[in-house]
Amino acid sequence: MIVKPTPVRILLIFFYVFLSHQSGGQVHDILFCGEKIPVSSGFVAGKLMRVIKKQMRFINMSNIRSDSKKYFPLIEDYLMRTNLPQDFKYLAIVESAFNNAVSKAGAAGFWQLMPNTAREKGLMVNELVDERNNINKATYAACKVLADYYKLIYNKYGIYSWVLATAAYNFGIGNITKVISRQGTNYFEMKLNDETAAYVYKIIAIKELFEYPELYMKDFGYNVFAGKSPASPATIEDLNETDTDAFNSIIVNASNEKDSSHPADINLSDTALTTAIIPVNEESVTSRYIAASIRGKYKDFHDGDLVTIELRESLQVRNRFVRKGNTIKGPGWIIDDKVFIDLNFGRSVALCDGSSSKGVSLSALKDGVPVLLKVTNIND
Repeated sequence: MIVKPTPVRILLIFFYVFLSHQSGGQVHDILFCGEKIPVSSGFVAGKLMRVIKKQMRFINMSNIRSDSKKYFPLIEDYLMRTNLPQDFKYLAIVESAFNNAVSKAGAAGFWQLMPNTAREKGLMVNELVDERNNINKATYAACKVLADYYKLIYNKYGIYSWVLATAAYNFGIGNITKVISRQGTNYFEMKLNDETAAYVYKIIAIKELFEYPELYMKDFGYNVFAGKSPASPATIEDLNETDTDAFNSIIVNASNEKDSSHPADINLSDTALTTAIIPVNEESVTSRYIAASIRGKYKDFHDGDLVTIELRESLQVRNRFVRKGNTIKGPGWIIDDKVFIDLNFGRSVALCDGSSSKGVSLSALKDGVPVLLKVTNIND
C-alpha cells in the first residue's frame, strides 16, 4: 500500500534526513519551547530534497534574517518580561514574515490577530484605528494569547504544553480543545487540517535554520541566507516523482511590501506585564569549551569551502573521540559577516570566535588563529 505523505510526515522526515546527515546517522535532539520533538524516518531523501529545494525558491530568507535583527530584540524583550519561551519569536516569521499583513480571514499585523481576539486582549480595532499594526501593543497581546491558551490547556487537561498552545494560536482554542477531547493531548498524533498539522513544524523549521544554519546549507546546496536559490527549472522527472501539493503549506509568505512606520521605542511604564506562567520542565543543557586553532589559508573563501580546525585539547562527544593535535574539518557558510562551520557533530559542537558567539569573522579565518569549540550536551 502506498501512503500519501502528509505535510506533518514530510516535515518530520525533513528533519530526520537533514540531521541524520550531520552526525553519522545519529539524529540530534530538536527542542521547541523546552519540549522535545519526536523525529522519525520513512521517505526517500532524494525525493524530499528535490521538493524542499523548489519551495525555498519562494522564500527570501536573506530579507527575513535582515529584518529579524531589527524586530527580534523588541520581541525577545516582551517574551522575557511575560516569561514566555524565546522560541515564540519565530512565530512572527511564520505568521507574517514581519509584515503588517491582512489575511482573507481578517487577521492582521505581525502576529495575525483576529479582530475579536485582539479586542479581548485590550487592543483597539475599529474603522479608524487598528492597534494590531502597532508592533508593541500587538506583541504584548500575542504574548497574552499564548499564555492564556497554555494555562487553559493545563487547567482543562492537566498537561503543560507550549506545542498545544501554539497549535491553538493557529486553529483557535475552541477548536483545539475539541480535538484534544476526541484525540488526546499528543499534537504529533492528531488528525488536523493541513495548515494546523504543519504549523508547529513550520516554526521549528525556521528556528533550526536560524539557529543552526551551518547544519543545513550543504543539503540545500546553496546559502539560503545569501539570496534566492540558483535558477534550475524543475524537470518533468522532478514533477512526476514528487507530490508538490503536499508541500505548499511550508512556504513562508515573505512579501517585500513593508509598512512605512517603524516600531516605536518600548515603553512599559504604563503596562503591567504580570502574566503568570508555570515554567515547563526543560532538558538540562550543559556546555564546555575546547581550545582549537584554524589551519590552512582562506584568502578567497566562498560558501561551502572546507575549513580545517586543529584541536588543542581532546574532544569527546557521546561516542566520538578526537585526540588533541588531530584535525577536524567541515564546510563553512558566510552568514551575517561571519563564517558558520559544520564540523559533523550536529548541534553538539559549534565553532566560536573566542567567546560564546557562534562563528568566526572572515578576517579571523587565517592559519593559526585561536578559536573555541563549544561542546553542548542535552541530558534527557
